[in-house]
Amino acid sequence: MPERPVKRRSYDAAHRRSRAAERRAHVVEAASGLFSSRGFSRTTVAAVASEAGVSSETIYKSFGGKAGLVRSIWEDALAGTATDHAEQRADVLAVTSQSGPDIIEGWVRLGLEVAPRAIGVLTLVRSAAEVDPEAARLLDEIERGRAARMTHNAQALSDSGYLRPGLSIDQARDLMLIFSGEFYDRLVVRAGWEVEAYVTTMTRTMCAALLRSA
Repeated sequence: MPERPVKRRSYDAAHRRSRAAERRAHVVEAASGLFSSRGFSRTTVAAVASEAGVSSETIYKSFGGKAGLVRSIWEDALAGTATDHAEQRADVLAVTSQSGPDIIEGWVRLGLEVAPRAIGVLTLVRSAAEVDPEAARLLDEIERGRAARMTHNAQALSDSGYLRPGLSIDQARDLMLIFSGEFYDRLVVRAGWEVEAYVTTMTRTMCAALLRSA
């Protein structure tokens, strides 16, 4: 009876995907370190390639250049630290939580996963955007994405009947843009607040600003 051929294709494909993901993560980590130490304008693709041990061509093919590298760092920050993307978990909270304050507290805690890296990216790009057209375009893209996400969250509060009467979706979006990230930077990073004190204060503040009275 003839031997059955060994099926390696699926294994090889999975192995290649795993290697590609590892290589991408290594490049993004190298880029993040260089952007943090040198800034956007002074960091070159060649420097990132050298730090990551890959060719510049590989970076251009995979990321499209410096803006693509920063975009990937930003997207990784937004994903949070768990297996499921932070935005997916935020959507689940919006439909499974028992009250508006529960939703808000859940979003604040998810923000603790996102803010530490996201604030660094925003600071980097905002600073570079003042002198670098490529960074200015990237900042506009990031800010439009943030606004779209906060509009989505505001609509979720409205659909659930939790949004404060008289507060429009756009107004709620604008408030959440202020609450998301900048307060973490000011209170936890700069002022040294304990995380639980931050969660309690931000939950109360956001509930007062966004939610209808109980």
